[in-house]
Amino acid sequence: MNLPPRDEKWGPLQSYRYGEHGDAPAPALFFHGNGFSAHTYNTLLTDIGDHTPVRAFDLQGHGASDQIQSVRDVHQWQLYRDNVAFALQRNGGGILIGHSMGGLSSMFTAMKHPELVRALVLLEPVFLSPRMTIGLGLIRAIGSEARGNGLIKQARARRQYFANTDEAVEYFLGRKGLKTWPEEAIRNYAHSILRPRLDGKDGLELSLQPEYEAQNFASLPAWRWPARALPMPVLLAHGGHVSSTVHAGRVEWLQKLAPKLEVQVDEKAGHMMPVDRAEWTGGVVRDFLDRLG
Repeated sequence: MNLPPRDEKWGPLQSYRYGEHGDAPAPALFFHGNGFSAHTYNTLLTDIGDHTPVRAFDLQGHGASDQIQSVRDVHQWQLYRDNVAFALQRNGGGILIGHSMGGLSSMFTAMKHPELVRALVLLEPVFLSPRMTIGLGLIRAIGSEARGNGLIKQARARRQYFANTDEAVEYFLGRKGLKTWPEEAIRNYAHSILRPRLDGKDGLELSLQPEYEAQNFASLPAWRWPARALPMPVLLAHGGHVSSTVHAGRVEWLQKLAPKLEVQVDEKAGHMMPVDRAEWTGGVVRDFLDRLG
């Protein structure tokens, strides 16, 4: 396991360098999905970083970044949008790359600050159809979402405590939900999402408390999304498996907003494409970055 060490702390966010860019701003910034960490994507980021240097971040509440102060902060993923915007502004602009929750937060940030975004790379973003997001808002309004969303229940049931990292690795290696992941990715994940227990007891705990992970699922942006232009080059890379979160209706919506949109599909991949199909994902991203000039 060869993970880059912690680099600068940017406000509440811990950052890591992939590739060398000296003291200059990083050409690209990377943001992960709900419940993960930057190091979970080590294989992909190492590949991209050898081509285009990347500064990757643990979003707030995840990995080695600061804790979330209130559950209200994650509503509509506003906290993560703020994290991305803060990093983008401090970096002085750049290419935004994000997976899942990090991808959607990057897209909303690019809509708000297009002058700072050279290009946008969306890796399996949470792209529910426009009709589905409106329906989600209605479900929330009547208070029945928690009963219908299995991901919320699964997150709340997540095992939180481990005696040590080795125990955590063995546990995650046996999880059905991670069966498609390479073993190295599981080890990187386990080593980067744990911290010493805050209650003073021996052992480790998940950096992101299960209730916050559940609230992230429960707080996915609903109703009508912002429909602002994305004038920069945009790459949308997603899987063709049933577990993909990219709905065709949302791709059509994005095509109207992003005239420089490129869509790449890996028919063998699902939602965790950047982790369990890292080689394919890295190749697509590198090719896209090459064409930026």
